[in-house]
Amino acid sequence: MNRNKRKKGISRTYIDKYFKYPEKNNQFNIYLFISIITLSFVGLLVLFSASSYLTIKYNTSTFYYVRKQAIFLILGFLIMLVSSNLSYRFYKDHAKILYILGIILLVMVYLPGIGNFEKGARRSINLGITFMPSDLAKFTSVIFLAKYLIDNRKKMHNFMEGFFYPVLIIMIPFLLIALQTDLSTSIVVFASLSLLYLIGGFDSKFMPILIAGGLLLLILMVFGLKDYQIARITGFLNPEADYKNQTWQVLNGLFAVSRGGLIGQGYGKSIYKYGYLSDEVSNDMIFSVIGEEFGFIGSLLFIILVCTLTYLIIKTALKSKDLFAKFLVFGIGMIYMFQSFINIGVSLSLIPNTGINLPMVSNGGTSLVAFCFMFGVVLNVSRYNNENKRRTKVKK
Repeated sequence: MNRNKRKKGISRTYIDKYFKYPEKNNQFNIYLFISIITLSFVGLLVLFSASSYLTIKYNTSTFYYVRKQAIFLILGFLIMLVSSNLSYRFYKDHAKILYILGIILLVMVYLPGIGNFEKGARRSINLGITFMPSDLAKFTSVIFLAKYLIDNRKKMHNFMEGFFYPVLIIMIPFLLIALQTDLSTSIVVFASLSLLYLIGGFDSKFMPILIAGGLLLLILMVFGLKDYQIARITGFLNPEADYKNQTWQVLNGLFAVSRGGLIGQGYGKSIYKYGYLSDEVSNDMIFSVIGEEFGFIGSLLFIILVCTLTYLIIKTALKSKDLFAKFLVFGIGMIYMFQSFINIGVSLSLIPNTGINLPMVSNGGTSLVAFCFMFGVVLNVSRYNNENKRRTKVKK
C-alpha cells in the first residue's frame, strides 16, 4: 500500500510542482498579452504584403508564406499557453540540463546527415523537423546564467566564480553560433548575456580584465571575419562604392523607407519589395517594406510597439520578488530588444548588414515559435507577480 502511494506520488511530482501551483488561477499581465497579440497580427499583415514578390518568383500560392507563418503562429500560441502555465521554477530546477541540451544542439549542425549546409553556412539541423538550434540556445543560455548568478551571489568577488565561469557560460554559445557564420545571432546572445551578467553581480574589480578580454575578442573577430562580412562593413562605411553588389540591398532598403515619406504609399503598394530587396524582403529587410507602405508614422508606431513590449517585459522582471525570475525575464527582454533593433538598424543603415530576422514579423517558423515560448515564460512570471500583489492587499 505504501509502495503504491509512493509510486503515485512520484508520477504526479511534476504536475503538482510545476503546474498545480496557487498562482495558476491568477491572470497574467493583460497588457503584455495584448502587445504580443498585436505584434503577431501586424507580423502576418506585413508578411502577406512583403512575400507577394516571392510568391510570383517561385510560382506559389498567393497565401503560401502567410499561411505557413499562420500555422507556426498557432503552434507558437499553443506552446505559449503551455509555457505561461508551466511554473518558471521548472527552468530553475533544470537549468544545467537545458543549457547542455542547447550546446549539444549547436554542435549538431556540424554532424553529417543532421546539419544543413545552406547559403554557405551551417545554421539548422534536421531531426524529423528542421529548425535553427541558435533560437533555442539563446533562451537556455539565459536560464543557466540566471541560475548561476543567484547560486553564486556570495562568491562573485572571487575570480573563478565571479569572472571565469560566468564568462565561460557566455562565450561557449557565442563562439559556437559565431562559428556557424551567424554573426548577428551571436551578437544578440553575447550582448544579452553580458548585460545580464553586468547587472546580476559583476564585481567592478574585474573591469580591467573584462575590457582587455573584450578588446582581444574584438581583434580576433576582426581577423576572423569572412570576406563577405568584411565587404558588408566596408559597404556600410561607404555604401555608394559598391552599390551593384554588397550594398545593393541596403541602399534599396533606404530608398524604400524614404519613398514611404510621412504616411507611406499604402498597404500592398511597395515597389521595392519586387526584387530590389532580394529574397530577404520577407526576412532581414522586412522593416523597409513597413517604412515604404506605412511611412514615418507607421514605422514610428511599430517601433513604439516594440518599445512597449520591451518595457512591459522589463517591468515584469522588476516587479518579481524572485531573483531568478527577475534575471530570467530580463534576459528574455534583452534578447527581444537587441534582435529587434539590430534588424531595424540594418534597414535604416544605422549598423552594418548582419542578417537577422525581426521577431514575430519576419518569415521563419523556428524564431516565431521560440519567441512565443519565451513570451509564455514572461506571462507565467507575471502570474506570480499578480499573486504577490493580491496577497499584499489581503494582508493590508
